[in-house]
Amino acid sequence: MKYAKYIKPKRNNDLIGTISSIVLLCAFVVLAIFVGVMFYCNVSLGYYPIAGTSMQPLINASGLNTDYVYASYDVSNITYGDVIIFHHPDDKEASGYKQVIKRVIALGGDNIMIKNTFRPVENTDQTYYALYIQYGGEGEFEEVDEDYIIDKTSYRSLYFGDYYIHDKNDKEFLEDEYNNVYIHVGEGQIFYAGDNRLASYDCFDYGPQECSNIVAEVKYIIYGGTNRVWQVILQMLGIYKWN
Repeated sequence: MKYAKYIKPKRNNDLIGTISSIVLLCAFVVLAIFVGVMFYCNVSLGYYPIAGTSMQPLINASGLNTDYVYASYDVSNITYGDVIIFHHPDDKEASGYKQVIKRVIALGGDNIMIKNTFRPVENTDQTYYALYIQYGGEGEFEEVDEDYIIDKTSYRSLYFGDYYIHDKNDKEFLEDEYNNVYIHVGEGQIFYAGDNRLASYDCFDYGPQECSNIVAEVKYIIYGGTNRVWQVILQMLGIYKWN
């Protein structure tokens, strides 16, 4: 009796080679993206540690760790809602001007007003301080939906801080037809504030500032105190949006 001879099947070397090439190509692409993002961030952008709590809950929400931001030095297109790095107008450090991080509230030509109303806030009846802007100094004052504020029930001050209250000789107060006080942001100036109003020292205290003192515009936020490139990639792809 004769038995059929077992013939070992041949390996499809072409298929294996193709799969290997695809895997290597994918690995190369991922590595290239990683290196490219690292190069772009560290060469084209500034890297800033943020330890304060004035921009909570957006940045350093817990107050227990240091978050970081990547910011662009191209500040030619700053607009409402952008988060910026700014030269502090008062304090100086040994290395030069102290820098702060805040959100843009109003631009040159705008008028700013804060009015208190009484309305339900998160199912409770509380005094609600609302920010109003007269864009370009014309038309009606429009309420700004500041959904980024940590607490909408209280501004630090209804009258723009102690600096304005006690320094009326230097700061011009204006009033609308209903005697509501507002301030004017001059051309070439900017008005910024921290999202955490009660823990921020900003333009509500010392008035509008010159745009020439803007240092950078925040592009990416790194949470957790380490340089995590994957966070930047997710923000670049629009998968995670913080602003």
